[in-house]
Amino acid sequence: MDLIVNKVLTLGNGENYLIVGKINFELEDYLYIAQINETRTDILDNYKIVKVTKDNDKYYLDEIVGEEKLKKILPVFIESLS
Repeated sequence: MDLIVNKVLTLGNGENYLIVGKINFELEDYLYIAQINETRTDILDNYKIVKVTKDNDKYYLDEIVGEEKLKKILPVFIESLS
């Protein structure tokens, strides 16, 4: 499975997210994702930036929290989307 923009991910908790953006920052991959409804027709008001790690062909997503980290990563996403 490739993690590409406009692909829908289903997390372990059953929530669906649309990949809105993808960047590589400081040699790590990050995704900007938006939660979508169960029928996958509407974006809900829940957005996250997650760091991607891969182990044994499985992807793991870790949400980026904390003002310090977000201040570094968010401008890179904004630039990539414009």
